[in-house]
Amino acid sequence: MDAARVDRDAGLPPEDLPPEDLDGFITWQMERGGLPGAAVAIVRPDGDAFVGAYGYADLEAEVPVDRHTLFILASVSKTVAAVRVMQLVESGALDLDAPLDGVLPYALRHPEHPDAPITARMLLAHVSGLEDVFSTLAEVTTAGGDPEVSLAEFAEGYASEGGAWYGEGNWGAEPGTRHAYCNAGYGVIGHLVEVAGGASFRAQTEDGVFGPLEMDGAGWFLADVDEARVAVPYGYNGRSYNPLPQNGFAYYPASSLRASITGLARYARMLLRGGELDGSRVLSEESVAELLRLQYPELDRGQALTFSERGVGASRYIGHSGSTFGGSTQFLLSREGTHAIVLITNSDAYIRSRFGQTEGRDAMEAILRRLDAEAR
Repeated sequence: MDAARVDRDAGLPPEDLPPEDLDGFITWQMERGGLPGAAVAIVRPDGDAFVGAYGYADLEAEVPVDRHTLFILASVSKTVAAVRVMQLVESGALDLDAPLDGVLPYALRHPEHPDAPITARMLLAHVSGLEDVFSTLAEVTTAGGDPEVSLAEFAEGYASEGGAWYGEGNWGAEPGTRHAYCNAGYGVIGHLVEVAGGASFRAQTEDGVFGPLEMDGAGWFLADVDEARVAVPYGYNGRSYNPLPQNGFAYYPASSLRASITGLARYARMLLRGGELDGSRVLSEESVAELLRLQYPELDRGQALTFSERGVGASRYIGHSGSTFGGSTQFLLSREGTHAIVLITNSDAYIRSRFGQTEGRDAMEAILRRLDAEAR
């Protein structure tokens, strides 16, 4: 269905209707939604059906977004952490269902439920019992630079009694009994990858994912990427754009990946193709299927391993969204396996929506619906 026709049916006056053409529609929505820059793609298993770049990576310097602009992906980053976990499972270095006490150098147990083991599957599906305390997570956030706290320090300090960032609110329900989305758990996942894989998380994902897929300069830290290509993150107050710092998070596997639409399109194609791209096999077909399989339907009907289901119009997708200060993203694989939709921006659209300013979120949703219509 044409998204412009949907708007007409809603009774909007002609002057408030978006253009019919795709580029005009996206640009119109960006202007209405306070999105300074964006890149989008419709990806099919055999190649890219559409890639577009819009607006500015840097408003002050008038640097336009192009296909190689690096955006911070926020929580879409978690999907790469999950891919690396599955690579370690395939190699026999990690068991999704083994208690992590036998792998990590510290006890990972819920203080009120010490007999309940916690597994990698639980962490990836957000049912481990760990919860986010955002005031505490702010303490391990570096404004304007890469994180100063290692994954090992963060994971033990947040999850273990007596740790530097430990508090009663860090743990909630008994492991395996309730779904609670948790960024901090992916700091633990990152450290688990380091212990099981015998190298830094950054090195393992470079060697196991970014390099084999030729992901166009993707990286976790500013130190890992070409900073000249990184989009400036922006806030928007309804009248003007405000540049924000490039933050670094100690739990960075949850949040800090910087990638381009070109790199993400290749990553999406790999998943659509069952783990292989251009002769390079990143995952087995069985591992991709497990990533996308719903894990604890009795606790959450849409949660797979990191990935989760959502609708776009009448269509069903599985993927991940991302929300941070100056970054709002969507990475979606059609449940039929026919295509993927990717939308990345340097906007605080989803952060704003938490405070009742929904124009940015609404614009992103409109763009997704139009891309879905185009893909079908």
